[in-house]
Amino acid sequence: MKRIFQPIQWALGLAAAMVLFSCQKQEDETIPVLTVPMAMVSADGGSQNLEVAATSAWTLSVLYEGASEGWITLSQTSGAAGVWQVGMTVSKNSDTEPRSATIVLSGPTLQTKKQVSQMSASGGGTVAQAPLWMELPALSNPDLMFFTHDWNGGRYISKSSSPKRSWSFYWDPKNYVSHWVAYPLNKDLKKGSYGRYDSHGGGFPKDPILNELGMKQPDLWSSSYGGGWTRGHQIPSADRQENEAVNMCTYYSTNMTPQQYDFNGGIWADLESRVRSYSNNADTLYVVTGCHITSDCGWSGSNGGVAARVPSAYYKALLRLKGGSYSAAAYYLPHSQSIATDNFANYAISVSELEKKVGVDFFATLPAVVGKDQAAAIESANPSTVVSKW
Repeated sequence: MKRIFQPIQWALGLAAAMVLFSCQKQEDETIPVLTVPMAMVSADGGSQNLEVAATSAWTLSVLYEGASEGWITLSQTSGAAGVWQVGMTVSKNSDTEPRSATIVLSGPTLQTKKQVSQMSASGGGTVAQAPLWMELPALSNPDLMFFTHDWNGGRYISKSSSPKRSWSFYWDPKNYVSHWVAYPLNKDLKKGSYGRYDSHGGGFPKDPILNELGMKQPDLWSSSYGGGWTRGHQIPSADRQENEAVNMCTYYSTNMTPQQYDFNGGIWADLESRVRSYSNNADTLYVVTGCHITSDCGWSGSNGGVAARVPSAYYKALLRLKGGSYSAAAYYLPHSQSIATDNFANYAISVSELEKKVGVDFFATLPAVVGKDQAAAIESANPSTVVSKW
């Protein structure tokens, strides 16, 4: 009887110790850190070392976006606590479309994610296919880069893994401005009264998405563009008021352009206010705010070692959804102090006219929703007649 009891007693003690040890390890676990030196890879591919820092055992996995899989190889996919160098090899992309994947570093209960994107054989760095969101134009320029910010100001990856989207942008890495910023607007998205991030002591931060990719951008935190240009929002601060994180996102450098002072505080501010009012009586107003960059545009002064192109004009393309029906209008404003006190209504044009002016296919999903002919009719409608009903 004694011999039987001792092993049982020993086993129970060992089990209790293992549970205690397991609880101790779980309490000590911290969010693992994954460092990706170059998150945007050229079409030729290549190799780099990822750094894994973890306080417990870890695993690495790759989640591919789209049909293309297996183009990332990791030298190891698991390890013990500590700091590790893990080799990552990206194969050559011979396709005409870019591709993206998410590297997932997981501990026993906590994980972190980093996205890796690869340019296409033609040099394009945008995602392979734009989400089917009504506000988005067609992504047709291989020299520009498409990204979306989630509601908290981070990088939007997918509906299942990110908070709701806030705004998307089409970044020009040569001219250092976003050609357009696109976003939905309705009463729910406008809720809150936070105010202005800069009035709360904040500045104009660099965009964390471009920081993650190691890309240059203007340093606008404490001062504006050199040359006397103001920091002009594309999605207004007043359109995202729920809390500090949501509002701060509108102050990122990728949402700014060098704008003439009187224009910014005059006709442009008036138009921004009217667009917000248009959304009050809509189910959702889909907005594209853009700047027109042409070859003869000048440059701002250099701030942080980066000068940005000064747009020749600004525009807003608007698609209103109300009761299942769509209507659309647009505005195109020359970027000039001379029109600062003008009425923005004098610069209303149809969406189809705006498309011809700036070479952008707005609301690219609309034909699939209402049909090609109906979409053409919506986009070519007389803007003054349309907005009089908004």
